[in-house]
Amino acid sequence: MLKPMAEKAQKKAAERALPRLPVRMEELARGALLEGRPLEEVSFVDAEVAGERIAALTLNGAILERVSLTRCEIASLRLRDVRLVGCDLSNAMLRKFEATRVEFVGCRMTGLVAPACRWQSVLLKKCDARFAQLNDSRLLRSEFSDSHLGEATLSRADLAESRFTETILRQTELTGAKLNGIDLRTCDIEGIQVGLGDVWGLRVTPAQALELARLLGVVIG
Repeated sequence: MLKPMAEKAQKKAAERALPRLPVRMEELARGALLEGRPLEEVSFVDAEVAGERIAALTLNGAILERVSLTRCEIASLRLRDVRLVGCDLSNAMLRKFEATRVEFVGCRMTGLVAPACRWQSVLLKKCDARFAQLNDSRLLRSEFSDSHLGEATLSRADLAESRFTETILRQTELTGAKLNGIDLRTCDIEGIQVGLGDVWGLRVTPAQALELARLLGVVIG
């Protein structure tokens, strides 16, 4: 069965914690992103650092607007209380990626590679994250809203208390992911890749249940 036998078996999605952003921020030039020193209460607008190799980037209480990090390689990335609006992280390689109370709004994240990242209370809203690689990650109490994760890889991801609304998950790899209590009823899951044991506790519509049964080789009737 695609739903748990008892209501208590489901994990209720908790409210995502919002970023704690300071009232005033210092606007910095792009060079500050390359220095490797921790940055607090700062903002970056229309900054271009595409293709750069950055040893470490730590932001606390920050806003990034229309910042391009496409094809960047960051060896260690830590974000806390950060909002990114209209930023480009496509084909970026982000290692040791830790994010707490972070919002990605209208960002391009196609081909993003961030394996084994550690997220808590992270929002992706109106983001294009097709082909993103987030395998072996912990994406706790996070929210995916009106975004495109088609053909993305979230295999073995821990999605405890996370929410998906109006999100495209076509051919998304979720094999081995922890999906108990996850509600995908408003999402497009055509061709989603899961194993038989992965769908326990997954909440779907009757039509989606038939699609999953077909994918898993289950014969009905």
